[in-house]
Amino acid sequence: MKTLPNRLRITAAALTLCGLAATFAMAGPLSSPAAAAGDTAQSAAAMTAPGSVSVLVDCLRHGDVRPETYIFSCADANSGLIGLQWASWTGTDAFASGSYAFNDCVPFCVEGHVHRFPALIVLWRPEPWPGHRGVRYFSRMTLILTGIRTYTAGGHRYQLPVTTNLTLSTSGG
Repeated sequence: MKTLPNRLRITAAALTLCGLAATFAMAGPLSSPAAAAGDTAQSAAAMTAPGSVSVLVDCLRHGDVRPETYIFSCADANSGLIGLQWASWTGTDAFASGSYAFNDCVPFCVEGHVHRFPALIVLWRPEPWPGHRGVRYFSRMTLILTGIRTYTAGGHRYQLPVTTNLTLSTSGG
């Protein structure tokens, strides 16, 4: 079993992001354009009540509360969180379980395979959302893989880290 060095992990993550879009484009999007275009009533309420609840900003720059899916990059939709079930959502942190899914892009993204791993998700470090007076967004995410973390692609076996910390942006993907 191979464990990827840091440089290859970054490359693998980028390639992973590249492939999921093609797979989900053929199988259907993780979230519908209609859902991406409009916020839920809960999201709108959170955004109009400054400081009460922080939002998760998606790749289309929409603030949401307790989304069922989260795409890491709209440009290709090759990796994301699906089937999210939120145990808690406050102004300071949020906790969910779901699945981390990505396309391995082997041999290339259109023919890659989607891999899913059970995960726990923690959102934290709320910060002011620039251009949205009184609204805070979660600027950090911790992804914890809770089950088997290995997959095979191109004849090689890879192992994902148990925990990954991500810096979230409000600039879209």
